[in-house]
Amino acid sequence: MKARDFLKQQLEKEVLMYYKRVIDLDKKVFDEILNRWSNDKEFTESHRYDLLNYLIPDLKSKRILDMASGCGSFVIQGLLLGYDIYGIEPEVWKNELVDIKFAENNYPSEWRSKFLKAYGEKLPFEDDYFDIIDSWQTIEHVDNEEKCIKEFHRVLKKGGCVILRGPNYFCFNEGHYRMFWFPMLNPNTKFAEWYVKIRNRPLEGLKTFHPVNPIKIKKYARKSGFEVKNIKRIIIYNSAKRKFSLLKKKPFFFLLPIIYLSWDFIFWIKNFGLGQRTISYLLIKK
Repeated sequence: MKARDFLKQQLEKEVLMYYKRVIDLDKKVFDEILNRWSNDKEFTESHRYDLLNYLIPDLKSKRILDMASGCGSFVIQGLLLGYDIYGIEPEVWKNELVDIKFAENNYPSEWRSKFLKAYGEKLPFEDDYFDIIDSWQTIEHVDNEEKCIKEFHRVLKKGGCVILRGPNYFCFNEGHYRMFWFPMLNPNTKFAEWYVKIRNRPLEGLKTFHPVNPIKIKKYARKSGFEVKNIKRIIIYNSAKRKFSLLKKKPFFFLLPIIYLSWDFIFWIKNFGLGQRTISYLLIKK
């Protein structure tokens, strides 16, 4: 079976955890996901590499871990571009898809050893092994956030960093069901079950995520020995300084937080408070 056909079957099963019918999910959205995860000849993960290169100099000299690597696109595209990158993924069907991709595209057999079936709470690597860990929209699916962050710290070299991005459940949106959600509503509650039922959605999806609290994430990271920086703040500060050179001078530094808060507020208003908010942290091992 071709990778695209196999992935289509699996995606349809996943859609049915959140929608009554596959056709209830916008076809354009479904096709975009299908193409992104099946066709590694297109550089569909460029936005992630753009961010890494923006934050980290000389990226190709670093050893990178993708947590969790899902359908393998980010890792495979990185290997094709010459990055030293590994991936871990616990789901069986996603590891099967990687095997199909390797057979279909004749990727070098030694690359397959860079994909491991594993969990974030117990990484199968030595201490101080990686320079960078990229955790992209996965933290809401782990069993124990604190254990994962401790493992990140263990396998990173001193000065290494984690790019941690995920949904912020202080907002009024649930990205898997793609609908209004009450801030920090625990899916493992009777109220959550009742709410999903009245929205005529399947209950199975409630087992796949938990609400992520950014305050707790920062607490776990600092406790583990990380310095925590806000990636969105870094990008906005740098953009503002490039546009207004006056902001590079110390007497005007006080304006930068005002610019950042204004941007965040405008974004919130623009989405009527309903858009999915994102945790975007750079964790640096001290």
